[in-house]
Amino acid sequence: VLDYYRYNPLIFSHLDACHDRFIGKGFKEITDLSTPTKSKFINSVRENFSLKTTEKQDNNFKDQLNVISAGSREKEIELVAKQIKLLLQNKNTEPNKICVVFNLIEKYSPIIRDRFSLFGIPFNLTDRFSLSTSEPVKGIIHFLEVAEDDFYYKNILRAFSNYFIQIAEVDLSNLLKVSVELKIVSGYANWISRITDKINELSSNYDENERREELIKNCRQAEKEIQKIKSMLVPFEKKLTPEQFLNEILSLIFELNFPATILNAKNDVVEKDLKALNTFINSLREFIEILKLESGKEIKYELRFYLNQIRTLTAFSRYNIAEKSGYGVQITTLNEIRGLNFDYLFICGLNDGDFPTRFSPEIFFSGSFAKEEVRYQIEQRYLFYQALCSWRKELFLTYPLFEEKKELVQSSFLQDFLKIFSTQSKNEQSFSSTIFSKRELLEHIGFLQYEERKSINISEELNINLQKINHSIEIDKKRKEDPFGNFGYSGFIGENIPNILKDQLNEITDREFSATQLETYAKCPYKFFLENILRIQTVEEPLEELEAFEFGSLLHSILFIFYSSLKRTGIVLKNCSENDFKMAEKLLFDLAHKKFDDLNLTSESAFFEREKLLGINDKKKNSILYKFLLEERNRDDGYIPSFFELGFGKVKNESAKRIPVKKEIKISDVKLRGKIDRVDVNDSDKTLKVVDYKLSGTKPTIEDLKTGLSLQLPLYLYASKELISAYFKDDYKPAGAQIFSLKYSEKDFGIRLVNLYKKGKNDSLENKIENAEEMIKICKSMVSTYVKAISEGKFNLSLLDNRESKICRYCDFKKICRIQEIN
Repeated sequence: VLDYYRYNPLIFSHLDACHDRFIGKGFKEITDLSTPTKSKFINSVRENFSLKTTEKQDNNFKDQLNVISAGSREKEIELVAKQIKLLLQNKNTEPNKICVVFNLIEKYSPIIRDRFSLFGIPFNLTDRFSLSTSEPVKGIIHFLEVAEDDFYYKNILRAFSNYFIQIAEVDLSNLLKVSVELKIVSGYANWISRITDKINELSSNYDENERREELIKNCRQAEKEIQKIKSMLVPFEKKLTPEQFLNEILSLIFELNFPATILNAKNDVVEKDLKALNTFINSLREFIEILKLESGKEIKYELRFYLNQIRTLTAFSRYNIAEKSGYGVQITTLNEIRGLNFDYLFICGLNDGDFPTRFSPEIFFSGSFAKEEVRYQIEQRYLFYQALCSWRKELFLTYPLFEEKKELVQSSFLQDFLKIFSTQSKNEQSFSSTIFSKRELLEHIGFLQYEERKSINISEELNINLQKINHSIEIDKKRKEDPFGNFGYSGFIGENIPNILKDQLNEITDREFSATQLETYAKCPYKFFLENILRIQTVEEPLEELEAFEFGSLLHSILFIFYSSLKRTGIVLKNCSENDFKMAEKLLFDLAHKKFDDLNLTSESAFFEREKLLGINDKKKNSILYKFLLEERNRDDGYIPSFFELGFGKVKNESAKRIPVKKEIKISDVKLRGKIDRVDVNDSDKTLKVVDYKLSGTKPTIEDLKTGLSLQLPLYLYASKELISAYFKDDYKPAGAQIFSLKYSEKDFGIRLVNLYKKGKNDSLENKIENAEEMIKICKSMVSTYVKAISEGKFNLSLLDNRESKICRYCDFKKICRIQEIN
C-alpha cells in the first residue's frame, strides 16, 4: 500500500515519481474505508499538516490528543511512565497495546531502562546494545590493559572493579592501600621492588607501632596478588600470531570463569551478558580470519595492536536480545512501527535536532545542497505522518524543555501539529497528586506528621516497615531540633548500652593516647570516633610526587641522623669554627643526597622538592639545609641540642641508647605515647626546651593553647621533663617550646617561641619556666577531661564556633557527617 496524497507536497512530494509510475503501470487508487473517526483525523493531517497557518484549531479530537512537556529528558521519560501506569490502571488496557517511539532512541535507552524498571512497568526495548558497554567485554579489555600499560594502578582498579574479574587471591582494596602507602603508580618491576624493600625495612626496624605488623602483612599479600595477576598475563607479553591470540583470549575467558559468572548472575542480566560474550567471540573470530587473509597466518603482533583492534571492533559492534512477543510496552523507533497500530501511542523527543534531525549531506555525492535538504525534510515529515496514523484510542506527544543547562527548541513538526489540532496539555504538576512508585511512597511518608503516618494502610506486598520508618524520622527530627543533645543518635552512646560495650569503651581508655588523637577529639569527637574506634580509613590514589607530610618526614629523618652522627664527631654547631661548619655541611648534604635518592622519585614536583632541600640550581646556600646550619650556628640562647626523636610509650625510640630510662608517661591514669623531634638542654640552668620541626611554619595560637585544642607541645614539654629528669636523676625544668620552621621562605624560616602570652611578658627565665608549667597544667587538665569523655561514650559533632576552618574544611569524612545540616 502506497500512502499518498497529491495535494500536500510538504509530506508526499518525494513519492510523486513513484506514484506516477504505479499509475502508468495500470495500478488504481482506492479509498480508505477504515473507521470514520480515525479516517477523519488522518485526512485532516494529510490535508493540513505543515500547510495550515491561521484557521481555527480542530477540537474534535481534543480528548484523544495529549501534549506532555517536561523539564529534562529524564523527567520526560518519568512522566511517560506515570501516564502509562494511569492507562494500565484506569483504562484497563494491556501493556502490549501501548507503544513508545523515538526518532533517536540512543539518547533515551539508559533512561528508559532505569525509569520503567523503577515504576515496575514491563517493557520491550528494541534498541540494540553497544558491545563496548557490556560488562564481560569491558572486563576482558580492562584486564588486558593491565599488561598493556605495565600494571598501571588505574587499569588494575578498573579491571577488578568489574564483577567478571574476580580472582580469589586478589584483594583490590589491599592493592590500592599498598600502592598509596608505597607511592606505586605503575611498572611490574616497580611494584615488586618497592614492596620487597618496604617489607625488608619494616622487618629490620623494631617498632611497636600498631600499623607495623598490619603493613607487613598487607605488603606480603600485595606481592602475591601482583604475582598472580602477572602469571595470568604472561602469555600476552610476547608477540602472537592471530590464531595464538584468539586461543589465548578463549583460554583467559575460561580461566577467569566467565561462563559460571554469567550463569550465576541475576536472571535479568544472564541473557544479555551471554549474548554479549557470544557476539564478542564471534566478532573476534571474524576479525582474526580477516587479519590472516590480509597479512598471513604467521605474522606476529604485540598486545597493543590487538587491543586497539578490539576497542574499535567493540565500539562499532551492537547486539540485541530476543524480543518477548506480546510482552510489555513496546519501545522502539519510528521506522519500526510502519504499518502497525496501537491503542495508545507516545511519540517522544519532539525537539528540533532530535526530530527532525539536522540535514547532513553526503560528501562526494551531495548534488544540490538545497534540493537534498528539502527532500530530507519531506522524508522526515512523512515519517512523522506515518507515526500519527498508528494509534487507535489516544496519542501522546512529548518533549523536554532543557538538556542540562541548554534550552531545547520544540520540534517544528509539533508546532505544525498544534496549529491544526486542539490538545490537552500536561506537565509535571499534572501527575503530582498521585503516587506511582515505592520510592515516591517512601518520600511521601517522610513528609507526613506522626499521627498521619499512623493512620495510613500499606499493603504487605510492598514490604515497607512503617514502624522502622517512624523511628528513623523521629530520630532525624530530634537531631535537627537538638543537634548536640545528650542522646545516642547525636553521638552520646554511653547511656543505656550493654555492659560488653561499656567494657570495650574502658579498654579504649586503657590504651596509650597520642597528642594527635587527643587534639582530634578536642576539635571533633565524632572524627575521633570514626578514626580511632571504628578505624575507618579513606583510600586515596597513589601519587608519584612527594607530598608535604612525606617531605616533612624526610627532613625529620635527615636531621635526626645528622645530629646523631654529629654527636659522635664531637662537633657543636653553636658558634663553631669554619672548619667544623664545613665538616657538618658535608655530612648533612651527603646524608640528604642519599636519603632522597633512596626514594626513587621521578616526577617534576619531586625535582622541585629536591631543589628546595639541596639547593636551587645546585647552589647549597639556596637550600633549606644550609639555612638550617646557619640558624643553628648563630643561636645564642645557651641551649645545646641533646636528644633527638625522643620517644615515649609504644613507639620507636631512636634515643633509647642515650636515655635508657624505662619510664611510663602518664597523666592521672591516662597513658601517653609520642616522639619528640628534639630536646635542647641547658646544663647550667638545668632547664630544657622542646623543639618541633614544622614544614609549614605555623605555630599554635594562644587561644588554642589555653582552650586545650593544641596539646602536642605542652604534652612534649611534660614528657621531656619527666624523661630527662629521670635520666639525669635531677630536676630539670621546662623553659619553653619552640617551632623550628623549615618553610622555604626568608621571612618564615627559623625558630619561633610558643607560649601563652604575647611577646615581652616572658623574657626572664623564671617567667619562661612559669609559662611552660602553666601550659603543662592546662594540657594535663584537658587530657583528663577528654579521656573521661571518651570513656563515657561522648562522640558528638564538633562544638567549635570556627569548626569549618579548624577541622571541617579538610576532613575526609565530610560526606558521612551531619555537620552540613547544622551549618
